Amino acid sequence: MSLFSYKAQDKDGKIVEDVIQAVNRQEVASLLKSDDLKILTIKNIDKGLGSVYIGGVSVAEKSAFCRFLATMLRAGLPLPEAIEIIIEETKNMRFKKILLDISFQVRKGNSLSGVLSKYKNEFSPVFLTVVKAGEESGTLEKSFDYLAKELLASHELVQKVKGALMYPIVIITAMLANAVIMMTFVLPKISEVFTQLNVEMPIMTRIVLKFGNFVGDNMFLVLGGFLCFVFLIAVIFIVNKTRRLIYGIFVRLPIVKDVVNQIDVARFSRTLSTLLRSGVPIMVALEVSSGVVSQTALKKQAKEFSKGVERGESLSEVLSRGKEVFPVTLAQTIKAGEKTGSLEIVLEELADFYEREVDFSLKRLTALLEPLLMLIIGVAVGGMVIIMITPIYNIVGGLEGSV
Repeated sequence: MSLFSYKAQDKDGKIVEDVIQAVNRQEVASLLKSDDLKILTIKNIDKGLGSVYIGGVSVAEKSAFCRFLATMLRAGLPLPEAIEIIIEETKNMRFKKILLDISFQVRKGNSLSGVLSKYKNEFSPVFLTVVKAGEESGTLEKSFDYLAKELLASHELVQKVKGALMYPIVIITAMLANAVIMMTFVLPKISEVFTQLNVEMPIMTRIVLKFGNFVGDNMFLVLGGFLCFVFLIAVIFIVNKTRRLIYGIFVRLPIVKDVVNQIDVARFSRTLSTLLRSGVPIMVALEVSSGVVSQTALKKQAKEFSKGVERGESLSEVLSRGKEVFPVTLAQTIKAGEKTGSLEIVLEELADFYEREVDFSLKRLTALLEPLLMLIIGVAVGGMVIIMITPIYNIVGGLEGSV
């Protein structure tokens, strides 16, 4: 099915412009004629937007969409009209097509959550659950308010993690680039000089220079092997099983484990708070919230929470049994929230707290990585200098002896 925009004239001579979904132009023409409309123009919107979409809908775009939609709904604008206003301001072609489809389907009488559920790659189960709860309770503008805040907080958390990883990534990339330049251009030249001078070289120097010569003589072969290696690494990370295996090993590292635990607890707390504020039943909220946790052990533990609550236990009691993976302070704080009837507020405060802890932990991790990377660079450069300078000392010694 494709989207078509049309301009037509009704019985009274009034010009009608709208969007319709159909298989082709012929079906659009047939539908318009059945409504006694005189067709003026029919345009395929999909072709106008492009048939291939690079990327998807970013978290920032979804957050802005929720914020604007909540504001317009609160101002009393009908949902289709509010979406049409957002369409005019949207630059992302993929998102624009989705919004056009939403506008058309909602005007036909379909539910917003039902239309959004067709785009599960762009909208998470949390997003869909909150929207559905807002529709059922008649508080859609509040649901979009909660989603805007949750998406913004999630976006900020991801940016903090990316920012912390940027420094080591840049340093490691620079080290690799420097190594490639040395092996490709510098070492072959040095090897020629030492060979012509017929200098006795240490075994490590000979190994390094031979490797440099091999790289220089087989440039395309080495480049092809390097590209194959990069491709293999990319495939390993694309395949779910190997990616989960590598991630499982990575998160067991002492400092990394603490950071990942804090990220998961923050996500779980904020998602659960958002769902409960939107009026989602706690059983459904717990089931959906367990899906945002990244670690297998925490995800498995979180999925048991809804079963415990179903048996009549409080959320704090269920959490206290999972103290191996969830912090004790989380259960105790939630217990206080249950007693005071402010569970949603407490969960939001917990999410804020653990997000701040993530920020502090990332700063500590970065502070630890900086001297470690400097030490590795120093050792590498020092080793290379020693390997290259030793033959030079031999040359100087030989010249002094000849004098």
